[in-house]
Amino acid sequence: MSEQAGTPSIVFEPDFSAAHLGGGKVVKFTRLEKRALAVFSATGGRLLTRNQLLDAISEPGSESSNRSVDFLINRIRVKLGDNARAPRFIGTLYGEGYVWLYTAPHVAIDLAKVFVVIGPFRGLQSLAEFEETAGKLAGMLQADFQQNLRPDQKVAIVPAFASSQTHSGPAISVQLSFFRDGTALECVVTARHCLSNRIIDVQRFPLKVGGDGVALLSEQARQITPRVVSTYWQNLTADGATAAPLPVAMHDAVRLPAHGDSWDDTHRRLRAMKADGSDYPEFKMLWATHLHTKYIMKGPKLFRTGNATCAEDEAEIERLVLASLDFVQGRPEYAAMAAKLLYFVDRGYRDLALELATTAHRSNSGLVSSLAILGQLHSFTGKMDAAEEYLTQAEQLSERGSSHHIYALFMLCQAHMAVGARDKLAVTLKRMYRVRPATMLVFELFFTDPVSPSLRAKAMTLLLKRDQATAMLRQATYLSARLFENPRHRENALLTPVNLFVRRFGPDVVPDEAAIHLPQFRNRHANPRVKTKIK
Repeated sequence: MSEQAGTPSIVFEPDFSAAHLGGGKVVKFTRLEKRALAVFSATGGRLLTRNQLLDAISEPGSESSNRSVDFLINRIRVKLGDNARAPRFIGTLYGEGYVWLYTAPHVAIDLAKVFVVIGPFRGLQSLAEFEETAGKLAGMLQADFQQNLRPDQKVAIVPAFASSQTHSGPAISVQLSFFRDGTALECVVTARHCLSNRIIDVQRFPLKVGGDGVALLSEQARQITPRVVSTYWQNLTADGATAAPLPVAMHDAVRLPAHGDSWDDTHRRLRAMKADGSDYPEFKMLWATHLHTKYIMKGPKLFRTGNATCAEDEAEIERLVLASLDFVQGRPEYAAMAAKLLYFVDRGYRDLALELATTAHRSNSGLVSSLAILGQLHSFTGKMDAAEEYLTQAEQLSERGSSHHIYALFMLCQAHMAVGARDKLAVTLKRMYRVRPATMLVFELFFTDPVSPSLRAKAMTLLLKRDQATAMLRQATYLSARLFENPRHRENALLTPVNLFVRRFGPDVVPDEAAIHLPQFRNRHANPRVKTKIK
């Protein structure tokens, strides 16, 4: 079962997501195939029973069987061109299990392309008999980290890794320290932020060797990796919040395109933190911000499908922010967001919100965040000159093309729209479209001229269905229009999309919560100037 002479080497990606077979041919592996290959490579030359493999690759709630392990091995063999009778990669010991045979040639790891490095290993000099166990744990951690990261964020095992050897490489290093406590073997997993060497997370647990030890290792790996990634994300968010508004920092921390997936990724991380018992003020502010961001990222779908739980979410946001007030007053980057959230729930916190935002701005070194939020709150309260000044400064202080740059530009457009400053709005829109052209696909429907809309806006309206248009109007009303104190500003905030959608679908496309702010729909309500809340 040895490697055949003259057979060209195959190079696997560090996370086993693919293998380069030579001649430019590349094969890709599924999630379970990657996990199996990682476990195999960490236990090269040693027998793995079907039960051990099943425990290592199975996911919670799955109904896998020993037979499914055989199917999985066959799929891997087919992809690698491996012959079960003359194997190069996976050998079969009939009635017992499988053995990994392949010894890959040494390939230097480009750490600049690695996001998580598993290493260094400590303490094995005097515990050489446990090298196999250390390798198994490292392989499982590698597979599990890859499950919790984007496909382009690579994970590599480097037993002799030293943080001083790179300045532009991994974001996270995971040190495995092994020691004996009496007769028991234990491991301490220490995750660090590579650039700052700051400890992200530390976990200590016993290691069981032999028997069902593989299953126990697999379960320990599954508990470690989500916690490390979530804590790293939280730290990154907290650091980013000093320079950008909290929801922007949360989005940037996961570093995903702005198409809704970043909210889902954030949701998974926050839920993992919540399951761990997180209940401190910083977490409460992250969760409250996350609930508000849900309506920004997913509003149209929530309103269209009837899954918008506005009243419940507002009550939760209110509770979380009020419980964190003592904390945020010492953290201006959080105080600014607390002000925005309290104003958003619209339950009599106007003066407190303005006071919090103003105080936060005076002591906040992250000027972009406090300027943007303070500017938006001033626009809601009708102080448009002050709003324009704050938002223009936020734009000018932002890095061109960054998320917080677009954040400031959007709020400035919103303020111009509310007062009917069409010339200023056109100039600001042009600046936004120039730095990020894709924004026109979202904002053209809301900021084009309400009387003479652009051809682009008309074309985009033709692509919408009636329920989508209604949902978009509900979102616009909920997130901004209802929050303007001046009735004229509320009307202007909705005028453009309402005109576009009524021309396309008729007046019934306008939901009641939007219609109540528009003079042309006064006959629907006895008192059209009273603000309503979406329930």
